[in-house]
Amino acid sequence: MVNPQYIRTTWPDATALATAVAQLIVTESNKAVQKNGQFTLALSGGSTPLLLYKLLAAEPFINNIPWKKTVIAFSDERFVPATSDDSNYKMVYDNLLSKVPVPKKNILRVVTVKTTPEASAKLYEASLKQYISKAKPFDMVLLGIGEDGHTASVFPGSPLITDSKNMIKDAWHEASGMHRISFTLPFIARAKNVVVLVAGKNKAEVVKTLFAKKQSGLPAESIAASQNLFWYFDEGAASLI
Repeated sequence: MVNPQYIRTTWPDATALATAVAQLIVTESNKAVQKNGQFTLALSGGSTPLLLYKLLAAEPFINNIPWKKTVIAFSDERFVPATSDDSNYKMVYDNLLSKVPVPKKNILRVVTVKTTPEASAKLYEASLKQYISKAKPFDMVLLGIGEDGHTASVFPGSPLITDSKNMIKDAWHEASGMHRISFTLPFIARAKNVVVLVAGKNKAEVVKTLFAKKQSGLPAESIAASQNLFWYFDEGAASLI
């Protein structure tokens, strides 16, 4: 791994993994609010975080997170309308944001209609700069990884792996035939806490590759954080390491 200082834990299944991450969010959100008056959190799309979002929207977690002082952003988004089933925002809204008392002004969405991908990325970066800077990085960024080793919408061979100039960048993803808006990996690395959720035996091979001594060059291998990098696995994903 590029960043050798990480915290790696393995849980019996995806639900246990999600519960452990929910408990971490309770702790870190309250610490951040006590120290700085707000908690800044970037969410991920995908199937693994879905379980987490459902847990956060229900008791006991919903009552133990300072939602009114939480700022929500997205580590990446597909360039589709917010009503599309491909939209990360729609998935998060349906399962979490519509159920918790986060102020609407604190939800930083990626604009994907009546604009271009390039303009969308610039607009999103401008909205983040109201809350995030080098002096005030994200308190927490949630990520997943794909079987090809991508994270957020940073795919193998992408310039977003090393782009330290931009916080946000648009990228064309050939396999899905759509544009993506994504955090760059150097921007992710500025976050205080980065949490990577990995569940399922289908992720075991890429996890084995990422944690081998030989560098793979895959995007997920370059995930880093300024303070704590957490890798949360279920037993299936960790079965080959």
